[in-house]
Amino acid sequence: MVVISVSRFTEIQNFIRNYHGLFINCNLELEAKFPEYSSDTLGSIIGKEVIQRVKSNHSKINAKASSLVKEYHTIANETLAHDVLQKMAIEWRIPSMVLCRILLGNFFPDALKSEINEMMRTPDLIPNSLLAVNVSYCLYSETMDGPITDLVRRFIGEEYEVRLKKMAREAGMVFYDEGDLRRTGYDKTPDLKMAVPFMYRGQVVNWIESKASFGDMDSHKRYVKDQLSSYGNRFGPGIVIYWFGYVETVADCPENGNYVIVTDGFPDKDDMEFLNFDLPTFEEETQCRDGDS
Repeated sequence: MVVISVSRFTEIQNFIRNYHGLFINCNLELEAKFPEYSSDTLGSIIGKEVIQRVKSNHSKINAKASSLVKEYHTIANETLAHDVLQKMAIEWRIPSMVLCRILLGNFFPDALKSEINEMMRTPDLIPNSLLAVNVSYCLYSETMDGPITDLVRRFIGEEYEVRLKKMAREAGMVFYDEGDLRRTGYDKTPDLKMAVPFMYRGQVVNWIESKASFGDMDSHKRYVKDQLSSYGNRFGPGIVIYWFGYVETVADCPENGNYVIVTDGFPDKDDMEFLNFDLPTFEEETQCRDGDS
């Protein structure tokens, strides 16, 4: 069970906020300092902290973009080094690919956003060879931002969605997935919508949402506002699973209302109770509901 106390979570946050160096090294040092938590849990916490840092500093960095370009030119021309951009990013305490994106936009002001993104995915397209080497070095060493990181996160999210469906089937649940729901016209959809609700520790569950991340208070409140509240209003109460754990106050935050149950894993068999009877198809259920309204 990965439910972290507020005091312990604050310790982890302070370590990250005071760390000066590569994020991958921060993750390794956190693992040594907090061995009771997995690399996935600690890495997810770092990711949330870094996203917040980037949001706070982005306008400040953009305002200094021209001076950053000059700084890069000066150091790169003197040293011909491959890690100039990475060292500048460490100084600013932001992901190196964030800095690359800002500087490429200033190096090539006439380039479209899609062209800048393509340069970041394929640095060989950058006309300046030394700049291309620097961006490439950032691309393959960055763990918090960029095309490779985005792809890894997407794969991890999909892996846990597949895991959720497998565990749901093994538990005997009958459900509709996002594809089923969208085919019937729903735009915002949970990962699983129960064909028949089940009881979890005495509470009715109509849907399950999978989050391959750590649940801190700020991101959880955003999820409730942007996603989970709409599931609750439309389908009734449900479960959100934070596979990498959550801070203890998330489970009881007022925003959950009567609609959101927070867990750090798939419900235990002993905590669930199922009803058994003939099930309608999803189309029949939808028609019935629409007819009642």
